[in-house]
Amino acid sequence: MKKPAVWLAFALFLFTACLLIYRIVGLGYPLIPAISGQTWQLAIDAYIHTDGPETKVALGLPIDRQDQILIEEKLSLGDMNVTIHREGQDRIGIWSETGTAAEERLVAYRALIHLRPRRALAVDRPVLGAYPTSVKGEAQILAELLVAGWKDLPPHGKIQAIVATAKGRWVHPPPSDAELRKWIAFKEKMGPHIALLTLFRAADLPARSMEGVALVERVTNHPLRWIEVWNGQNWERLRADSGDIYDRRSLLLPLVSGERSVITVAGGELKDIRFVLNREIVSNWRLQFERIRRSESFLDRWSLFRLPEEFQRTFRILLLVPVGALMISALRNLVGFPTFGIFMPVLMALAFRNTGILYGLGIFFGVVFIGYAVRRVLEKMRLLLVPRMSVLLTLVIGSFTILALVGSKLGIREFMAVGLLPFVILTMVIERFFLLVEEAGIPTGMRTALGSALVAAITYFMISWEPLQLTFFLYPELLLAVSALQILVGQYSGYRLMELFRFRKLIGSP
Repeated sequence: MKKPAVWLAFALFLFTACLLIYRIVGLGYPLIPAISGQTWQLAIDAYIHTDGPETKVALGLPIDRQDQILIEEKLSLGDMNVTIHREGQDRIGIWSETGTAAEERLVAYRALIHLRPRRALAVDRPVLGAYPTSVKGEAQILAELLVAGWKDLPPHGKIQAIVATAKGRWVHPPPSDAELRKWIAFKEKMGPHIALLTLFRAADLPARSMEGVALVERVTNHPLRWIEVWNGQNWERLRADSGDIYDRRSLLLPLVSGERSVITVAGGELKDIRFVLNREIVSNWRLQFERIRRSESFLDRWSLFRLPEEFQRTFRILLLVPVGALMISALRNLVGFPTFGIFMPVLMALAFRNTGILYGLGIFFGVVFIGYAVRRVLEKMRLLLVPRMSVLLTLVIGSFTILALVGSKLGIREFMAVGLLPFVILTMVIERFFLLVEEAGIPTGMRTALGSALVAAITYFMISWEPLQLTFFLYPELLLAVSALQILVGQYSGYRLMELFRFRKLIGSP
């Protein structure tokens, strides 16, 4: 191989690798652009009775987090005004209305949420918060006395000891009878949820209360309350009522944190609320589009996902044409596949996307063989080249027209899509097939026709493979790597694989 070509290919590979590393490491692109995780549709319907001069409904909404992305959301408007704002870690939707008579109102919210697999990332230890607002000085002192014997335990040991108290079991040292009676009275008054938060705070464990829904396909009228406590490495989730630790595979969708409720109504009354959860199937295209649409990085602002949707569909296929050309170059130059030219298999593969692979191959062979028969007749007339090619072109167009009419009568859409086949290329194929048969015989002509059809079929399956489409659409710089491979293939001048097979008997002979 010549050094300039090798250095150019190396430079293209290096530039492609740098862009890929930046996208994956710097922008957080997926290494393999495919969906991992689960997608859920959340529907919230709240029925409100307005009875004041001004009604406000505050509803906790999902938010983008490390392990989830909000793909789509819809908020009902009606006659009410809707605003969304952040309050700490929460995202709150406010529906408001003034000057209305007493009547029923529906507050509706729809969201599509994709959960991504959790990645083990280094997280700083959260700040230790305050006691719950309802827990005053005497209760705080009592809680600190109860956990005093666990101060030297690691975070996980403290959590296990406090969880045991929710079930009435006290890890050594147990409290005195007086302390235990005071604690039972406090727990009955405040509830197990506040009691657990109080003990976690007394044990210097960061903990927070969360309210949301469990991601299970169902309809429910009650949001779920749970506690998240820091175990030294990540957040451990516990049931607020019993203290049981959730399995790590359990999927919970937080809507609000702290002592806030998922929904609050001012100037009205909440009559009913319903949470509906369903699993959804979302395409790779939509997920990547939503991710890039939210980004403001330079490469994302110049992403192909920013094109109008009708043009995106064109470029999904167009970007894979060079890959098809690379494959044809490899099959011809390295393997030795005989084909009618270079671009004919690629154009045929593109046309097969509309006719289907089986109908497309059948039409290809049918038109070529009929054209060959007509070409033999024309040979006796000794026509000049241009008129002869014009007759063959008319034959191809006429064949397409007849197939379209037959398809219309029989309801075969694939026959009606033959107009998308490259008729000029087919005309040239008929001429080349005839000359090849005349010069080298029917077996050689058939091998070349079969080789062309096989390469076109392989190219068809390649450009129709959606993961490959998405990969090149997401990383268009891969075309530079394809160009580098084309340069390297173009430098090869050794024996082809089929030549080694043909002349295998000569190998080793004197």
